[in-house]
Amino acid sequence: MGNKVLIISFSFEQEPDAFQALRSAGLEPVLWASGERKDAGEEELVAFWNALPEKPVGVVMGADVPITENFLSAARGLRVISLNCAGYDHVDLEACRRHGVQLVNVPRRNFDAVADLTWGLILSLMRNIPRGDAAIRAGRWAQGVERSMAVSGKTLGIVGMGAIGQAVARRAMGFDMRLVAKSGSRKPELARRYCLTYLDDAEFFSQSDIIVLCCPNTPKTCHMINRHTLGMMKPSAVLINPSRGGLVDTGALCEALRQGQIAGAALDAYEEEPLLESPLFGLENVVLTPHIGGLADKQIHDVAVLSAENCAAVLSGHTDNLNMICR
Repeated sequence: MGNKVLIISFSFEQEPDAFQALRSAGLEPVLWASGERKDAGEEELVAFWNALPEKPVGVVMGADVPITENFLSAARGLRVISLNCAGYDHVDLEACRRHGVQLVNVPRRNFDAVADLTWGLILSLMRNIPRGDAAIRAGRWAQGVERSMAVSGKTLGIVGMGAIGQAVARRAMGFDMRLVAKSGSRKPELARRYCLTYLDDAEFFSQSDIIVLCCPNTPKTCHMINRHTLGMMKPSAVLINPSRGGLVDTGALCEALRQGQIAGAALDAYEEEPLLESPLFGLENVVLTPHIGGLADKQIHDVAVLSAENCAAVLSGHTDNLNMICR
């Protein structure tokens, strides 16, 4: 049985402790370095795999490359994909099951980092921080950024009250905000803890000044932000997406932003990544970051080490305490 594990993750490759966790389990990391795979997709991954003299039994990866039938049918001998992230909507689960490839992720580890960035996005967008920085560097002082939107006292609408949603809500309590939520499971204890009100769709979208998406991308939530829901929002409202790109219909969002249907948007996730070309680039009422929500120093380290340990555990048959997506 082989012992090679292919590493496809920029954040993992920066963490020596994660490599050591694999080696301590008798596994040998094989790195497809980020510098070698710039803008690479699944076809390049298949070519890289086919060129390896000894095929890996495991892959540790983030959301850098989509995993579909194309790769899995070529990856003979692969036993496990260990994600060093929580999201797995870039992986074809049915194809994993067909080919007997187990899938494990790292949930609930980076929620504080994502919530921190969420508040950075809210403040950057509403207080015109990026535009103010650009203006002063260009010698214009405050020209074009004389007026911005207050944050304190607004109504914050949170979609999804899981770990990230709760972390966002905790931080909102310092801004004297009214909290409302849209969630599949309405837990009374969370309503009491965060002094929030659960609302139906029409009330939620029409009453929220700031809408933050804190839910996974599923068939039910895909494109939940669309022409219809954008049409229910206030013209002064803003949209914040630190979660998954598929939650938002990008075309509908661009149209709403251009027409002034909503005031702005701040995004850390996109329908296509990496985002190299987009109509979003031409809009001034948008703040964009390159899916860095979970990439804070402590979280990068902890998630990388845990994903290595998860890979080793699956290969040794110890999966009882893991968050297995596919067995």
